[in-house]
Amino acid sequence: MGIRIKIFILFFITLYIIKTATVPTATGKNTITQSTTISEGTYASTNADENVFLVSSGATLTLSGSVTINKSGDASNTENAEFYGINAAILVQNSSSASISGVTINSSGKGANSVFAYGANSKITIAESTITSTGSSSARGLLATYTGKIEASQVTISTTGGSCAALATDRGEGEVSCNQCTLSTSGAGSPVIYSTGTITITNSTTGTATGSQMVVVEGKNSAIIKDSTLSANGKGNRNDIDSCGIFIYQSMSGDADSGTASFTTTNSSFTITNETATIPMFFVTNTQATITINANNVFVFPSGIFLDVSATDSSVGWGSSGSNGGDLTITLNGQAIEGDITVDELSSMNLYLKNGASLKGKINANKKGCVVTVSIDSTSKWELTGNSYANITSNEGTLTNNGYSVTQIDSCETNNNVGGQGDGNAPPDGNMPNGNSGNNDSNNGDDSDSSAYLVKKLSLMITLIAFIL
Repeated sequence: MGIRIKIFILFFITLYIIKTATVPTATGKNTITQSTTISEGTYASTNADENVFLVSSGATLTLSGSVTINKSGDASNTENAEFYGINAAILVQNSSSASISGVTINSSGKGANSVFAYGANSKITIAESTITSTGSSSARGLLATYTGKIEASQVTISTTGGSCAALATDRGEGEVSCNQCTLSTSGAGSPVIYSTGTITITNSTTGTATGSQMVVVEGKNSAIIKDSTLSANGKGNRNDIDSCGIFIYQSMSGDADSGTASFTTTNSSFTITNETATIPMFFVTNTQATITINANNVFVFPSGIFLDVSATDSSVGWGSSGSNGGDLTITLNGQAIEGDITVDELSSMNLYLKNGASLKGKINANKKGCVVTVSIDSTSKWELTGNSYANITSNEGTLTNNGYSVTQIDSCETNNNVGGQGDGNAPPDGNMPNGNSGNNDSNNGDDSDSSAYLVKKLSLMITLIAFIL
């Protein structure tokens, strides 16, 4: 067989595998394929893997008024539920849309996400509605994947299960915004926000997580907080290694592309409610990241540790041991902070104090970090509360020693792999994500499991290649 023919055959085999390996077929109790308006009634599904409403084929569904949606029945495959919306109460697929107002949505099944936007040009707007999720795991409030988009306003969301973030994005990224919403979670690995895309909350949105962090950002994705109030117990999901208020990391699970994570906040409040925990407000590991803290934020953290940039034990699965530290640039823009910053030998931290910002605390006091810089503009200041080890790249403002010293870091022989993102496997929430499930449930040989199915198809491709060649 000629080499050109072989290449031609292999090309189409590869296209087929990519196209068919990972996308399951959704089914709906009520399938919407043309513009439909519903203003009253109760709609329910108790079947596994079935949506109450499935909106597809470019259709638009409008739900308003006295409409109640009840979803029970467990997903047979956690990944299919998290990535593609199988078993969600409402699933809107590629190029389709939904407008939801004044609706009550109840979900009680495992993997029964409440409102799900999947795929390019899928869009959901939801307002003045109530979402209650009591599923044991992977049953989030609003979830968007593969560039799907959800815009919410005055929505109340409550979840009680594990890996059940109120607002989430998952594989393929997505976009979720919440304006003047009320959000609460109580399960392990269930932050208020879990972003593997872009999640924004604004305008007096409040959020509470009693069994997890406030916000998690994974990979090259972002969270934007403005004019909002968040609180959390701060408990982590990996033997408390990830306990913190705001967690920024790369799990290497495949749910989020590697790159620079971003967290931005303006005029908001963040509180760690656990009075006994010695956990930081921010924890950055195994990723590059930027944190921008604009003016008028309030941070409450009993530990006194504002920021920790460090690697984790390789047994956790976040990167390769020796190269899985954090690489952070943090800007305080007109913001006052009182608290300490710690950096380990596998990490780096560049701090910028700008536009009237101030820091009262010590930096790298244990001398572990060796790529640590501080820049202070003419309007800003740093007041030491202990001996610190950092390179001051620019000091046009005020440095108050209080009898302590800042020692320059001359060299670092061990820090040659900062912010690495080696191989690993699971996110902190078990899925989280995205909450997502890092502990994706096994399916007892069920080929519908997207990962197992892909492996089998790849194995088939290798066999065919060997036969052809």
